[in-house]
Amino acid sequence: MFADETGYPALRFKGFTAKWEQRKLGDITRRYDNLRVPVTASKRKHGDIPYYGANGIQDFVSGYTHDGEFILVAEDGARDPKNYPVNYVNGKIWVNNHAHVLQGIQGLANNLFLLNGIKKINIVAYLVGGSRAKLNAETLMQLSIKLPSIHEQEKIGQLFQSLDKTITLHDKKIQYLKQLKRGLLQKMFV
Repeated sequence: MFADETGYPALRFKGFTAKWEQRKLGDITRRYDNLRVPVTASKRKHGDIPYYGANGIQDFVSGYTHDGEFILVAEDGARDPKNYPVNYVNGKIWVNNHAHVLQGIQGLANNLFLLNGIKKINIVAYLVGGSRAKLNAETLMQLSIKLPSIHEQEKIGQLFQSLDKTITLHDKKIQYLKQLKRGLLQKMFV
């Protein structure tokens, strides 16, 4: 569903035929790193707002730094550089200084589409530093993705969001069934 080097995807929704454009993230997103606030675990006030770091939710706190729909991209501290942490968030969140905060420019870039477009980039090639590899903000904003019309982006983003929700539901059911099996096995052999 993503365009190849010709600018056309092999699979697409009916009614869309236009060539996709190569665009830099800096031209189609805004970065809100200036609002990030790191707080050590001992100084965090517990609450129900997700506290995000490089690898996703680290804790739940009181208060927030951002409110809206964003894409979080690990800046440094990614546990798995080959499966680089890129997260979609919507609502109130607190972001520390280990994740970049991007938001698609309305009418140009859909955040759900960006989530999957950024995940397709081999970010390892752009990391700098030694033991704690870092994705600099300037480098992030120079990365390019192929972009269809905003309407096609919305359809693709919604499709992948629906698939992600279905996967999450199945994962939860699998975990429940594993717990049930474990409990039944314990009762059988006690």
